[in-house]
Amino acid sequence: MAQRDRLFLRGFHDRSLDHFGHQDHLRLAWLVMKNHEPDEGLNLIKHGIKEYAESQRAGNRYHETVTVFWAQIVHHAIHASSGLDDFDAFLASFPFLLDRGLPLRHWTGRTLWSESSRAGWTEPDLLPLP
Repeated sequence: MAQRDRLFLRGFHDRSLDHFGHQDHLRLAWLVMKNHEPDEGLNLIKHGIKEYAESQRAGNRYHETVTVFWAQIVHHAIHASSGLDDFDAFLASFPFLLDRGLPLRHWTGRTLWSESSRAGWTEPDLLPLP
């Protein structure tokens, strides 16, 4: 694992990151999903992000459906990537991952932003996931 990735994970776990935005969520998903079985990786990501949000007094911002969606999409891209070991190269190969609006291709806004989708997994109501 690259030093940059080790530092990122350390910052995530000790809650010392200056920022935890979309690309950071993707990096976390990439690091976890490429090193764990899908179910285990997904559980690690969900619990890690929930705990991180709570530590930042933003627990109400955690969104289950969005978290599961991005973890699954990143997992799908990892398996299509031919073993890229550099996160920046991974993103360059899959630039669609940077589109924060990607979930809205699969869910209507009403469904995705509902309290039930925030609290638990909701199946897409527009387009199935790959």
